[in-house]
Amino acid sequence: DNKYYEQIGKNLIDITDEIPFEIPNNWVWTRLSNVANIYTGNSISETEKKAKYTNVVGRYYIGTKDVGFDNKIFYNNGIAIPRKYEQEFRIAPKHSILMCIEGGSAGRKIAILNQDVCFGNKLCCFSPFAGIERYIYYYLQSPSFIDMFNGNKTGIIGGVSIAKVKRILIPLPPQPELERIVAKIDEFVASIMNR
Repeated sequence: DNKYYEQIGKNLIDITDEIPFEIPNNWVWTRLSNVANIYTGNSISETEKKAKYTNVVGRYYIGTKDVGFDNKIFYNNGIAIPRKYEQEFRIAPKHSILMCIEGGSAGRKIAILNQDVCFGNKLCCFSPFAGIERYIYYYLQSPSFIDMFNGNKTGIIGGVSIAKVKRILIPLPPQPELERIVAKIDEFVASIMNR
């Protein structure tokens, strides 16, 4: 019937109105929560930060200010979580993606991690399944995603709840095509960087 459906439990829900554009027949639309673990980090008060986590040995703690608009992360910011406190913090694993989801930088600061880190509550970690992290990383910067993300912003400071982020749709190609897409984008990005 040329409609898109989502199965929730035993119910089939018509989601045709949510679909932003047509995709090839061998692709599927799915929710971000179906392709990645998605969660926010932990906040630390300034007092606690100075007393327990400044200039100590431990796992880097990344805040929004440490994720640049240039898709890079500043790791050595002077804040770290010693091993004895690690169980109190959420960890974003190496190769996962951190994106700001609150404030003026929401949806605009994004980077892939090159190591495990602890991270702040205004950042969202996308820890993808099955080695598709670069595809998700590029999709999170696409006009399609940005439109859906901005359409879900609420509040005075402008943010998107984790529940809404999880429900955003992503078009998923077959694995060989996904790998070709990522390779082409990598190649394009490298050529821009080398200019």
